[in-house]
Amino acid sequence: MKTFTLKRIILLLIIVIIIIFIFSFFEGKLKNEIQKNFSGVKEFLWSIGTSKEKSPAYIEAKDDFKIAEIASLKEENEFLREILGISIEKDYKFEIASVTGKNSFEDVLTINKGLKDGVQDNMAVLTSEKALIGKILKAYDDYSEVMLLSNKDSAIDIKIVSTKDYAIAKGGSEKVLLDYLEKESEVKEGDICITSSLGGQFKEGLLVGKIVKINDLGSEVFKTGEIRPFFTLKDLDKVLIVKE
Repeated sequence: MKTFTLKRIILLLIIVIIIIFIFSFFEGKLKNEIQKNFSGVKEFLWSIGTSKEKSPAYIEAKDDFKIAEIASLKEENEFLREILGISIEKDYKFEIASVTGKNSFEDVLTINKGLKDGVQDNMAVLTSEKALIGKILKAYDDYSEVMLLSNKDSAIDIKIVSTKDYAIAKGGSEKVLLDYLEKESEVKEGDICITSSLGGQFKEGLLVGKIVKINDLGSEVFKTGEIRPFFTLKDLDKVLIVKE
């Protein structure tokens, strides 16, 4: 009797292991089919919560650009015009996608374009104003997941426009944190930062955000702070995937 019971337990364990293996093998296809069949509903629900007006962060950023153009040198003026998008279309190839949802626990967006549309992992994702949102975390056949700048696993090399100093922008609990800024840097609150090509993730010049806080603790080797991205989630209806 005991032997029979033991055999049943072993058989059940084997069946469970086989089921787990099959599920893990087909997990991507299963997720893709679910997303494909319900993407229309999810996109409609997401659109209900999106704002039709530009966020204060974007409006304020446009004002910052105007002030910077008036106050800066000619070289910086040309650089600012470059990153504002006048010639960016010549350098990039875009795929337009709709936002269908957000995983609030991981700061990950879902969009309705995937491998079938030429989308690949690690491609940059921008707002319609060419501000960086994040990058493609995982591309499936019919949809993709986007890692936001605020995701805890996100870390990108940035450059501060006014001083040309380099630093790191990394995610932290729905915020974007400034780190590894040299102690001698004269960067101040209100300065604009863009992507740097140092890390090899993105081309230089994509808008990242505005520095809203700088911490300079004597016990720390680098200055730290906080960056406010040039987008808010309620603005995000359509996004641009940089296919290059």
